[in-house]
Amino acid sequence: MTAVEPVGGAVPGTLRISARTVEKLAACLAHEAAYVPLGQVSVRLADAGGALTVAVTLPVTVGGGVTGSIEERSSVLRRHVITGMRDLGGRTVRSVDVRYAGVRRISGRRVR
Repeated sequence: MTAVEPVGGAVPGTLRISARTVEKLAACLAHEAAYVPLGQVSVRLADAGGALTVAVTLPVTVGGGVTGSIEERSSVLRRHVITGMRDLGGRTVRSVDVRYAGVRRISGRRVR
């Protein structure tokens, strides 16, 4: 018996990613970029003409060697979510709205 090699490396079949999985991916990406526990990140997704809008709510992290203004860190978070959703989830994100609710204080220096 011989195996049939897929043309161009593609494997026949379908892939379905649930809405909850896409939401969880966005939350994990925000968690990575903002240095907050995943349980403190809230994400809402909405359709924007075939693309997604992502609304992220999380505490702002202070201390522990975290640097940059809130504006700079928000920009990094937006870029991380947009590129991660594209690269990992195959989704186009039109915008990421960041809302800070509360403060997460870190004592000492964080190790990265």
